[in-house]
Order: sequence, then C-alpha cells, then structure tokens
Amino acid sequence: MQTLNDIRLYDEQSTRTLDTEEVAEYLQARTGCRAVSRYGPFSLEYSTPEKQSVLGEQIARLKVHDVDAPPGEYDPAYAEVEFERRRLTNRDRGPFGILYDGFGFQRLLRGLLPPDRGGLDRVHVVFTNRTIGTWDEDDKRYHLRAIVLGIPAIISTTGLVEAPAKPREFYLARQQMGLAARPELTHALLKQQFGDQFLDHDDPRLTQVAKGYAMQAVVYQVTGEAFCTAPDCRLFNAHWQRQLIRAQLEGPREYCARHEQLLAAMRRQARGA
Repeated sequence: MQTLNDIRLYDEQSTRTLDTEEVAEYLQARTGCRAVSRYGPFSLEYSTPEKQSVLGEQIARLKVHDVDAPPGEYDPAYAEVEFERRRLTNRDRGPFGILYDGFGFQRLLRGLLPPDRGGLDRVHVVFTNRTIGTWDEDDKRYHLRAIVLGIPAIISTTGLVEAPAKPREFYLARQQMGLAARPELTHALLKQQFGDQFLDHDDPRLTQVAKGYAMQAVVYQVTGEAFCTAPDCRLFNAHWQRQLIRAQLEGPREYCARHEQLLAAMRRQARGA
C-alpha cells in the first residue's frame, strides 16, 4: 500500500453548496493523513498570469464538439480562447455546460505541477464545474463523467448532477411535457414530482457526496484500484442517480468490509509515520 503523506483539495467555487473544509476534515479523520489542505483553483495555484494566457488556448483545444467523434486536434476561434482566458480568473459558481475531454484536461493540469509535488504519496483533488467526458472505445462516443481518477483527480460538480442517469420515468415525464412549459418551470415540476431521487445543481447534499468521490481519488492513489463493486460502498462507480444516492447517502454503511479494513490500515500507517 502506497504511503499517503499529503492530500490537497482545489476548488474553483464550483457550487455554493460544496464545503471543502468539511470534505478535508472527513478525509483526515478517515485516512489519518496529517496534511490535508485546501486551495483555490488549481490553475491559479500553479501558474503565472503569463502561463494562464497560454493555458486558456490549451483548454479551448480540449472542447468536444461532437460526442461521436474521437479525440482530435481542434483549432479554437479567437473568441473561444478569450473566453477560456477570462474563465480562469472568473470564479463563476454556475454549472458549466461546455464539454471538455477529461483525460486531456487532466494531462494539462498535471503538466502544471512542480516536480516535487507530483509524487504518488501526494493526492491532488480538483473540484471543477466544467463538464468533462471521456472517449469510450467500446461504443465509440464520449460519456459524461463525475470523476477522472489519477494525478490530479478531477471531480466535476456538474458531472455529479448530469453524468449518472436520472430515473427513466424522469425522462418520460420531461418528454411528455415537451414545449408546454418554460424550461425552468419544467425543471421545477419534475423536481417536485421526483423529489430527492437525483442530485440537482447547488444541491445541499453535494458536500456529503463529494466526500465519497474524494475518497475514491485517495484510494485509487494508494492502491491503484478504481472503484468498488459493492453498491453500498462509497467507492462504488454509480451509473444511475439512484445508485449514487444509495452509495453516498442512504447505504447501511459507508464502506464495504474490505475498504473499511483498508482505511483502518491507512490510519495505523499514518500513526506510525
């Protein structure tokens, strides 16, 4: 098991209801890691104003314009580049609808890390409201993701809402409503009908959900194992909103027996460090 010496959380204030201080306290208590710290946007922490100008263009090149087209070189327009440059310093809290290639975005951020900050004993978790997706070779299309594991791990607060599918009945009801109501009214009616069966933007439960997803990043860094197959474990890879809510909020326990043992071993290791 990889020794864990440092956990760093970065947040671009992606949602009003995400409390990274609470997430940090949770990770410290459950892993025993003594150094758990919080920062602002990752791109501002590890770049200069000069680098941010170039970074804006690099991010613009990661936009996905066709979910059925494989990753490729995209030549952004000047306005798109300027938008991304402004975006780097504008901490907009709203959901971010443009889709970006998740692995490309991860590589870009990893390239900003100083050499002494990129070791396997250090976990970097980036909270963003950018919508991220990864290309699937099996069905030849992009899929939205809530998390991209690795260095740094990227958790999309927009992805937590949009990536896991909502109940099938939700989509049927939305289709039946059609154009009969304004979009905001349609959403309010659907939310009223389906209650707490899915997360919403600025959902008060996002901090609790973020704890489990941040732990997924930590466990992957320590063990190299991605996710868990137990539906009641917070490390479960949820494809439906009901699975996410069960694993993160309503399960009879936080983690399966194997991962509880792993976390206990991490705490013992931290005490002996």
